[in-house]
Amino acid sequence: MRFPERIWEAFPAKEALMRELVYVLTLAPPVILDHPTVWYSTPPPRFFDLYNDSFEQAIPNFVEHVPEESSEKNLARFRAVARHFEGTAAPSRIPPMNNWIPRRAVVPFSYGKDSLLTVATLRALGVEVFPVLIDERVLPRGMALRRSLVSAFEQEHGLSCLFVENEIQLLSDWQVLGRPRSELNRVHVHFVYLLAMLPFCVYFRAPLVAFSNEHVYSLNTLHREGYLHPRGVMQSPPVMRRLTGMLKDLSGGQLHLINPICPLGNFAIHRLLHQEFADYGGYRVSCHLELTDHARWCHNCYRCAQAYLFSTALGMDPAAMGFEASMLEEDKARHFALFHRPIHPKDVCRRHTCAEEGLAFSMAARRKASDPLVKRFEAEVGTPSFRRVRRMSEKVFRIQTRPGPHRIEKEAGDFYRKRLKRPLPV
Repeated sequence: MRFPERIWEAFPAKEALMRELVYVLTLAPPVILDHPTVWYSTPPPRFFDLYNDSFEQAIPNFVEHVPEESSEKNLARFRAVARHFEGTAAPSRIPPMNNWIPRRAVVPFSYGKDSLLTVATLRALGVEVFPVLIDERVLPRGMALRRSLVSAFEQEHGLSCLFVENEIQLLSDWQVLGRPRSELNRVHVHFVYLLAMLPFCVYFRAPLVAFSNEHVYSLNTLHREGYLHPRGVMQSPPVMRRLTGMLKDLSGGQLHLINPICPLGNFAIHRLLHQEFADYGGYRVSCHLELTDHARWCHNCYRCAQAYLFSTALGMDPAAMGFEASMLEEDKARHFALFHRPIHPKDVCRRHTCAEEGLAFSMAARRKASDPLVKRFEAEVGTPSFRRVRRMSEKVFRIQTRPGPHRIEKEAGDFYRKRLKRPLPV
């Protein structure tokens, strides 16, 4: 893993950080390879139990979209790995430092809607922001697109985007390893996002790391194997609390983890980004492009489908966002939860998603959109009245849960609450 030289040279806890990263970045390879033993030339990591517990809990999330994968099989493989370490290490952390600037934040950044809204919100609240992109080398086309946006983004917003090169991530890529398809290489990325921000926090005396985890990831969903747990375990509040404790421990209480967008649903984030912060929303890149010929959106996933629908609902032209074809044709119905019923009564996540999509289709219908899926929606439920749309919007465009405890998280909650109360353009 390579940091900018000036950033790395100024970091006083190199050995402690690398010990954590070495372990985190090698959690997945022995599971993907079904390899029984790993020998480390380092002492065990400080947060060994946290890493292992989180990996186990997250496995169902990452086998959900790979039918050939089994949670039980991967869990058994993970637990069977024998990991051997050399020596013991005395606990070490970032030493006490002066001149921290309270309203400075380092943000793991991707040009996705969530991190764009986080950056825009923090700046609107008067927080100085340092966006950091992590080049994992496994999605070269997508990273090339993001790098092509940097110059214009920096110039327009007066920001400086920083980079970390994470070549070790290639060791967790199933294609590089010559194994069947697997998404287990994504389990540990939030640990990497957190740990990789520490040198930047120290260099810029920024005491905040700002994650961008939306509300939907905290909601329980029923996975295809019957597991009922959060849609994104690694982005859920329980793991966020443990990550917060981990950051405080590593920094001796000098650094804090915040998540400004945690109370927001997907549609609310889209609305805020593209209406309140359109100058940020224009840079949005929200899906993987490695297996498509399209320039900016793959046109074959739920992210594309929802972005297209929400834009149509708000009266925006999806083509202006880079869409080259409609995502509201009949053959795209598979990407919408609304057209896949019934939904298990305990699947709160899909119910929430259906409520968002139902509002968006209702808004599109009232705008007289003629797309096939809008017509199908009208045929099934009728053209919704203005009163009904307003009632639905009051549930979708609101703060879904209490903001985090940090002062800036509470400020962000108030900021969103005021803007989401503004009348809808319907």
